[in-house]
Amino acid sequence: MLQTPLGFLYVYINHEQVEYSLSELPLKPIEICNYEVDNRYMIEIDKSQIKSGDIITFCIDTDQVAEIDGGDCLVEAMFESDDLFLAIGGYDFNNGDKNNFAYSFSVIKNGLKAEIIDLEYINDFRVAIAWCDTNKEDYYTAVWFAADPCI
Repeated sequence: MLQTPLGFLYVYINHEQVEYSLSELPLKPIEICNYEVDNRYMIEIDKSQIKSGDIITFCIDTDQVAEIDGGDCLVEAMFESDDLFLAIGGYDFNNGDKNNFAYSFSVIKNGLKAEIIDLEYINDFRVAIAWCDTNKEDYYTAVWFAADPCI
């Protein structure tokens, strides 16, 4: 289980806590930039645990409320305090038809929620999480990029 500076990260499928895989990612998410974060991880859920109609939540055990951010199909839950910036990110995924989504993300009070719509187009299911202290230059942009699960 991942312990973030804000609290432990829990993952639930339909309100039942599940195990997840955790992989460390490079701290420089894009080779051509100089953005650095303190920690960066990929969180993966075993696809065999998921079925259409499931709701998967990624919750940090904190009283701090997440802000909504992202862009295009990227959805990120952002947490900011005076000394820390943390983001959890996931992509809405469709099969090329804007009306036929495999899953859809939204930001909740303490993390992200994904609604599984169609398993046919899901090869793997993952989100990224990253954080750094706010003393670093351009920490917001660094964490925003680092919490993108496709980078």
